Amino acid sequence: MDDTLKKELLDQLNAELGVKKESKDARFDSSTGTLYANDLKNYAIAHVDSDQFTKGKVYEGGEILNGRIRVVDDNNHPANIHIEDYDFEFHLHVPK
Repeated sequence: MDDTLKKELLDQLNAELGVKKESKDARFDSSTGTLYANDLKNYAIAHVDSDQFTKGKVYEGGEILNGRIRVVDDNNHPANIHIEDYDFEFHLHVPK
């Protein structure tokens, strides 16, 4: 992704969030391909029952790193779920 496109996407996100252009509330890390924004959340919804997850339960996740989102499972342990995992539905960059 070229720098111009990254800047345009970041400016568009900032405009949608009402972030002033000079603020640091959103940034794009080109080395990891990760978008960081203080006003956005990521969620994973489980589609299977297991000893770690409950079907239909919504799990709040952290930042996406290397294609994985970190959530806390039913046993209060951190779990890294790949965003292409078919056992979950992901809602990414949802405003708070």
